[in-house]
Amino acid sequence: MITRARCLVAAVVCVTGLCASFGALSGVSGAGTKIPSVNGIWLTYAWADSSGVPSSPNQVFILRDKPGSTHFTGTMGEFDVVGTFSPTTGKATLIVGLQAGTTVTTNYYVTFAFNSPSTAQTNHPKFSGTFDYVRRATGQPVPNSSGKAKGLRCAYQTTAKALALCGV
Repeated sequence: MITRARCLVAAVVCVTGLCASFGALSGVSGAGTKIPSVNGIWLTYAWADSSGVPSSPNQVFILRDKPGSTHFTGTMGEFDVVGTFSPTTGKATLIVGLQAGTTVTTNYYVTFAFNSPSTAQTNHPKFSGTFDYVRRATGQPVPNSSGKAKGLRCAYQTTAKALALCGV
């Protein structure tokens, strides 16, 4: 009887461990999972390929999305931002500067990563990727204009209180 109980306990422990492993593999930042909302204030470090990472954020994205949508809008300073992202992979394209009169946009190709679907700051959502300056007339990148970017979400809200909290 004791041997049978030990086997049962061992089986339960193995199944639980296996379920936990599958859960970790399919975590929110992994492939095939749903990325939560990208809404919020994102403090961003962007630098040219040949230069080092800035010591403090040098750009701020304020992104707004609608639940269930793969499109979002926002601003980066005085520039408008439009973007699309895949809720399953977290890969996104952010195009900055589409307003009238601009001849070049800054296109960011990033991947969002979340520790969980929670909007709590302890979730530490972030993104990382690259950017290029792109000529609007041709859609071609400007030579030697690429760089790297990484960002951290300061707040999931975009209210005046959140902006003040993030120092924007």
